[in-house]
Amino acid sequence: MTRTDDAVVAVLPRLEPFLREWIDTQRVMSGVPAVQVAVRLGKDVLFSYASGVTDTATREPVTTQHAFRIASHSKTFTATLIMQLVERGELSLDATVGSLIPELADAPVASRTVRALLGHQAGVERDGVDANWWQRTKLFPNRNELIAELQHDSVYPANTHFHYSNLAYSLLGLIIEAATKRDFNDVALDVVPVLSEFMGAPATLGPDLGAGADVEIVSGHAAPLGYWRDGDAETVSPVVAPVDTRAQASATGFWANAETISAWLSAHALGTDLFLNDDSKRLMQRKESTITKNGLTRFYGLGWIQRAIGKRHVIGHSGGFPGHITQTWGDPKTGLAVSVLTNRIDGKASDWATAIIRLLDEAAHEVARAESDDVSDVNGTFWALWGATAVVALPGVALQLSPAAVDPAGVMTIMHPDDDGALRSVPEDGFADAGEVMRVERDEAGVASITVTGITSWREGLYAANRDGLLNGAL
Repeated sequence: MTRTDDAVVAVLPRLEPFLREWIDTQRVMSGVPAVQVAVRLGKDVLFSYASGVTDTATREPVTTQHAFRIASHSKTFTATLIMQLVERGELSLDATVGSLIPELADAPVASRTVRALLGHQAGVERDGVDANWWQRTKLFPNRNELIAELQHDSVYPANTHFHYSNLAYSLLGLIIEAATKRDFNDVALDVVPVLSEFMGAPATLGPDLGAGADVEIVSGHAAPLGYWRDGDAETVSPVVAPVDTRAQASATGFWANAETISAWLSAHALGTDLFLNDDSKRLMQRKESTITKNGLTRFYGLGWIQRAIGKRHVIGHSGGFPGHITQTWGDPKTGLAVSVLTNRIDGKASDWATAIIRLLDEAAHEVARAESDDVSDVNGTFWALWGATAVVALPGVALQLSPAAVDPAGVMTIMHPDDDGALRSVPEDGFADAGEVMRVERDEAGVASITVTGITSWREGLYAANRDGLLNGAL
């Protein structure tokens, strides 16, 4: 089995109250109706939380058991099913499309290999000439319509550029059907019992609407009309009607909850002996392509997006579907996995999943550096007209964090206890409170207020009592 992230396991319970508040704050600030988050290490769920509503019309509270459209996460399942066929000797990565799908024997895509399709190196169009099934003007293509789409000229020759393609992964679904003589959705459901056994609970997972389980998929939401410009705008995100992805299920049809999709990532860690052997996993997790854009470098293997988050190299996938944006990252060395699912088209799932990993690792790092195991009594969220300041007390160190920050680790202040019960920020270059003392006032209920750079923040009840006076300048 994989080695454990002992330090992360140790700090997460103390970070959990902040994580809940941070998720709530980020959701409200971004206008996302619902967010679902799971953090796990192998079989163990370390954190699971849901915030908001499944539907802005019904106002039903979202739970950790609701399912979201995870869209292009589907590609990781399709790639795994292909590699299972390869392991069993039923398919070759060097096999060509023309040899596997007779209807495409004379198409431009005929010479492309299975491996090129898996790595988005086949040069196939991303979605086709008229792909407005993504906007409900027509149905997603059936098999015959997909074959017709695949008759088009390629965008690039094979292995020229990384070119992300939903059509390529839809074609891989046809290849799975050809190799197994079974419907793709039925083959995909074979992973459910194995994943359920690994989780120790029923996996909430399936390809397309309602297949394989009786679960409720949360409604997807479009961005409000006019939200990008000044002036009046809708304040409620409109609901996007659900749809069957038909022959594109292998590219975008899956749904799951965060606990399940995080387990899928943990199961793909090396040494678990689940779904594939380690040789196949290493092959899938190699950096087939390097993609640098807007200052961010990511990599793609065979079905996995890859990147560095701090010192971690993680694998995973994002998912974009009308009304849903999702992201899951997993560490293939340790089995740590973080999944963030949202039900609005502009949800910040990728930013939030990355931020959670960064915060966990930075907190664990600071505890490891601390010179004592003492834990300060300054812990919780404090309020001022400037907003909320959270203090997370850890063994030997305290973290000053902002629930409003998209990347809290990127702006956090590290503090150590003084002898008089105050906290002092570490000395460093900075525009804020580096090197200064956080003064602490206590009453019979505990810590009443903190004062940083001369500005006082009170615990919630005291701030609520004082707020009108602060707003009106009467204090």
